[in-house]
Amino acid sequence: MTESGDIGELLTRLLAEGEHQTYPPASAEEVGRTEAALDRALPDSYKTFVSRFSNGAYLFLLQEVSAVGEGNAQIRAIQDIDRIGEGAPDEAIPFREGGETRYANLVPFGLDSNGNEWCFVAEPGRAGNEYAVAYFDTGGRKLYGKLDGFTEWLSVLVERQDEVIRTLYDDDVIYDELLLG
Repeated sequence: MTESGDIGELLTRLLAEGEHQTYPPASAEEVGRTEAALDRALPDSYKTFVSRFSNGAYLFLLQEVSAVGEGNAQIRAIQDIDRIGEGAPDEAIPFREGGETRYANLVPFGLDSNGNEWCFVAEPGRAGNEYAVAYFDTGGRKLYGKLDGFTEWLSVLVERQDEVIRTLYDDDVIYDELLLG
């Protein structure tokens, strides 16, 4: 498995900073099982995270990253996530800042207590399968906080040590649009 961007540096920082709920790393077989179940490759950066740091985690005890394979006692594997507001595969899901993708392209990798999801926007053509990521408001059927990939998302989390969505938007969006408490 190759390093993606500066994921190795971010994992080193996670080991040194903050408190996290972690689990044993995933094996290549567990990663393969999830990719087979999803019928698509996962981003190299995410595979590095689950295979070197933790197969699923609560980073800074506030931000979930889902597991692969069988998952663990606390965090489900990506392919086993029960999605709230499941949509039709061809449903158009708009991005708040413009553009859209299809519901079938959204692969959740982190859930929150509001039933919303951080998702890989799994559109083809990205080197190392480094899909963009975005926060899916399952009730409002809209994507927020589009970032270039998992490494950028993790970088925001490590730098701010707060829920990523709350660092990307002001209170008007957080409370009035997303209705987050």
